[in-house]
Amino acid sequence: MSETGKSQLIRRNQLREECVKAFYSLIRAARIHQANNQLIVQTAKEFVRTVVELSKDAGDVSIQFMGRRIYVQEKKLIFRPETVTLFDGIIDYFDKRAVQGIRLRPTIKDAKGVDLLAFIRLLNDAEKQDRPREWLLAQATPDKHPWVELLQEAYGADAMEEGDRKNRGLRSYAHVMESVQEIARKLTARQSTGLNRARRVLQNMVDLIMEDEPLFRALSTIRFYDDYTFGHSVNVGILSMCLGKRIMLSKKSLETLGLCGLLHDLGKIEAPKNILNKPGKLTDEEFEVMKRHSMDSVRLIVKIQASRDRKNDILLAPFEHHLKYDLSGYPKTDRSSALSLFGRILAIADVYDAITSPRVYRKSVLPPNRALGFMWEGVGKDFDPILLKIFINMLGVYPVGTLLVLDTRKAGLVVEPPEDAEGPLEWARPWIVLLKRDSGNGHRKFVKGETINLAEKDPKTGHYRHTIVKSLNAANYGIQPIDFIR
Repeated sequence: MSETGKSQLIRRNQLREECVKAFYSLIRAARIHQANNQLIVQTAKEFVRTVVELSKDAGDVSIQFMGRRIYVQEKKLIFRPETVTLFDGIIDYFDKRAVQGIRLRPTIKDAKGVDLLAFIRLLNDAEKQDRPREWLLAQATPDKHPWVELLQEAYGADAMEEGDRKNRGLRSYAHVMESVQEIARKLTARQSTGLNRARRVLQNMVDLIMEDEPLFRALSTIRFYDDYTFGHSVNVGILSMCLGKRIMLSKKSLETLGLCGLLHDLGKIEAPKNILNKPGKLTDEEFEVMKRHSMDSVRLIVKIQASRDRKNDILLAPFEHHLKYDLSGYPKTDRSSALSLFGRILAIADVYDAITSPRVYRKSVLPPNRALGFMWEGVGKDFDPILLKIFINMLGVYPVGTLLVLDTRKAGLVVEPPEDAEGPLEWARPWIVLLKRDSGNGHRKFVKGETINLAEKDPKTGHYRHTIVKSLNAANYGIQPIDFIR
């Protein structure tokens, strides 16, 4: 690229950032100043100028967020320490309105200042509404504001196409993980933080789980090898909500249960890193330090800005998740009353995800089916017998994501439970996708092969076509099962 080309590229990137800064300044100024205020007038002019200049090359100009990144004209803005406040402010602003951003047309140059400000005030006022996105769409109509369009994501399952089903689930997973990371980051920095964002993204996830529970059971197989704590928290939240759905909890209860899952290990952010990431077995003294995380989670939840009732709803289960069904666990307590329902659910989801996830101190982890068998050995002592039975029935004999080796020496991942199984033999015969060695130069070691039904029989002999030789944990081979699940 020539020096002129490089200069133009740098200028375009600068202009994109200027556009976002001007927009953010405008929405903030509109909260405290009238339309004729000089600051408002100048800020509006600067915003329109940047939009018009950007539109010369690409027409419409979009400002939107995906994950914790800001995109202008679908180009990711460069993250710099001095833009952290700006990025967080814009992302939270759009997130509170349940929209992904706005698209501005070049005709904004013809918009009257009073009309531009009226639109900005609508955006600001939307935060006060119970359903901000729906309210905005009703107010900011094309006939009133033809030069702007709200960018939204259709969250409802009815809007999903089959090909986009997994992507929407993955986005929901990412939003939930980002929300708990944000809470932890702010608490670590001794900044104030609340639950509003986590609640909103969990409400979305609950809606999706109600429509497509199998997808989210599959999403709970995601393993973060370099960020275990937060990935574990999201997986525990998902598994807990799926189990809660099975016992007919209300949507509101599922949301609260999901929050308990997200925050149950929050106290680990205060654990010494040399203990938390120690590759070998912990000493007795180190284990005593780690056992404090349940109480530390409660202490940190108390610091979160939320109503007393909201915090009371989510304090008990994180405290209880290591107490065990017979109260023989930790923290030590003199109580004689049984664990709460949410505490018993969290205990099951927490242990299952922990013993099926790779950790620095464990060379290999149990396959999902053997993990369930191991947990059953603690029924009545560690776990509620009824809930654990429902959990096992929910996941199946071979849970989604289990790696199976067949008598043909082929290996495949479980992607769907058996259809219309009528007995134990058929319960153990799920659908799998065969894995093939990747002969290319891609980042994966395996690629997706044929999908087969292990319950299929040879019509001539009446015998099953395939025999399972053994089960393995996909994580031991660096396989993310969700990559192979449609």
